[in-house]
Amino acid sequence: MRRLEAAGRLNTGAQARDARHMQSISAFVRQMFVDAGLDESDVYTDSIVPGYYRRSKNWDVVAMHRGQLVAVAELKSQASSPGNNANNRIEEAIGSAYDAKAVQDLTGAFGDLGVWAAWCMTFNRDAEDGDPIELTPFQTARLRFPITDSAFVPMTYASQYASAIQRLIAQNVYQAGWMVTTWVNPDGTVEYDEPVPTATARTLRTQIEARVTFALQALGG
Repeated sequence: MRRLEAAGRLNTGAQARDARHMQSISAFVRQMFVDAGLDESDVYTDSIVPGYYRRSKNWDVVAMHRGQLVAVAELKSQASSPGNNANNRIEEAIGSAYDAKAVQDLTGAFGDLGVWAAWCMTFNRDAEDGDPIELTPFQTARLRFPITDSAFVPMTYASQYASAIQRLIAQNVYQAGWMVTTWVNPDGTVEYDEPVPTATARTLRTQIEARVTFALQALGG
């Protein structure tokens, strides 16, 4: 994380306002795979692989070795309007992981290593006021079962993302993840937090190193 901050990239993407910061984060994650031992020529950004329930899927980082898939990573940001997009982002994350695994399980297209996937989210805390999100009277009237899961009572969009990433990793839907919450202070300085202990830059790097080590041993360095 220090390397990303030192390069000025966190400041660039602090509010997740445009694609530039995601390009920086893609390069940062890509470099993790290279640092772990893969050749530069085997780690790609913004690449396409086959899908099963759809023709193909764009992944932000695709790592390979000897023509076989080592890993894929999806990088997302939420800059504004989380009420309109947060649930969709989480649903897309689940679908992308299961689609990739279906390709491998049913066609073996990716090689011998199976699918290893990471999902990373940069959330602009300034996109919401931090107050708990409550169901509207209209939504409550349509509720058919009580919401009792303590992870979502109370809930903000930031905490929903954090719970989702923690659970995606715990349930092995994704094998690794990273969540960064950013905000801008009144004096214009940028700060960030990594609210999920199992999904930090450090844990992501550790898991990438383990995956690359496994791939090099299995396929030959």
